Amino acid sequence: MTNQSDIKKLAEQMASSMKSFDDIKDFQKQLMQSFIDTALEAEMEEHLSATPSMKKQTSLISAMDTLKTVRSDTGDLEISNPKRP
Repeated sequence: MTNQSDIKKLAEQMASSMKSFDDIKDFQKQLMQSFIDTALEAEMEEHLSATPSMKKQTSLISAMDTLKTVRSDTGDLEISNPKRP
């Protein structure tokens, strides 16, 4: 997990490029979308690595991804929804 020092450094870097509250909301939305995409990909990788015969098919995942809209506090997010081959 990220420690407070790392979070503070990131916040300082981002604050220097943010000009308005809308910029902050857009960044929050992008961060949430990236987090969910990464979590879903990791979950699928974990699932596929449990079956040796399916390891060969992991390269097919990106071709089978679909987008799904998820509603959140930060707005609607377009999430990459990996499908199992």
